[in-house]
Amino acid sequence: MDIFFSNIFVKHEIIFLGINLIYILFHVLHSLFLSYLKVRNFIWKKKSADIIIKEQEAYAQEGEVTTIKHTQEDVDIWQKENKDTIKNMLSGDEKQYLIELIKMIKTRIARWEFSEARARIIEGLSIEKFNKDLNCLLASLYEKDRDYKKAELIYKDLIVMNDTDPELYLKLGFALSIQGKYEIAYEIYKRLLSLDENNIETVDMLANLGHQLGLHRESNMYAQIFLKKNPHNSDMLYLVSINHINLEERVFWLDSLKKIRAIDPYNSKIQDLIKKIELELEMENNFKTEE
Repeated sequence: MDIFFSNIFVKHEIIFLGINLIYILFHVLHSLFLSYLKVRNFIWKKKSADIIIKEQEAYAQEGEVTTIKHTQEDVDIWQKENKDTIKNMLSGDEKQYLIELIKMIKTRIARWEFSEARARIIEGLSIEKFNKDLNCLLASLYEKDRDYKKAELIYKDLIVMNDTDPELYLKLGFALSIQGKYEIAYEIYKRLLSLDENNIETVDMLANLGHQLGLHRESNMYAQIFLKKNPHNSDMLYLVSINHINLEERVFWLDSLKKIRAIDPYNSKIQDLIKKIELELEMENNFKTEE
């Protein structure tokens, strides 16, 4: 009987030992796989960096893009040309690695360690070339270098892949505005407003860009939308008054100036303008009466 129980105990010990060996083997293989990914990224880093930098330089030399409206046909063409990339889904480990890498890049940028951040971005793009977060971070570095043209091209490429992303339109609109490309920026912000009607920053930009382009009635239309949510914004009220000047609408100009005076009663410039317009309107009315 003792021998029988001893044999059973030995068998269980052997099974338990086998399970432990399988568990240890699994973790060893998992660690080796992670090490392989890190070594692969390190070996390919320089090659990938050279390719990405050359691509960015090529984009910068392409010149002006004739249109900013990407149709569904554009998206279909891109998907066809990049079908291998689309099919090549990232593994769970690669996704997690990119998440940690993006956190590290944001920390580097916050510390003004831009060279290190750029190197890490390029490392991430060697894993997933069209990653939105990585591309936007790269564009932000170009913006810090005042290279808005390269930032603009990155945002345009991202919009080709996702033409309903409000954040991308907002970033592209800013990059275009800062370069003085007001007409294209105006169209971009109008597209953005159609995607996000409650984006007050977009309305603000449309009012200012409309004024810049001489579209004073459209500018005032967007300004009134803005003022419904921010009725005491003196800058926007002043923009409205300037638009009324250009439209030769002195009565409405006077009304806008009085609203500004109610907010800033000690503004002598506004006070003088109000007196001037009131005098002009009074003289005009007297002239009409005499006739």
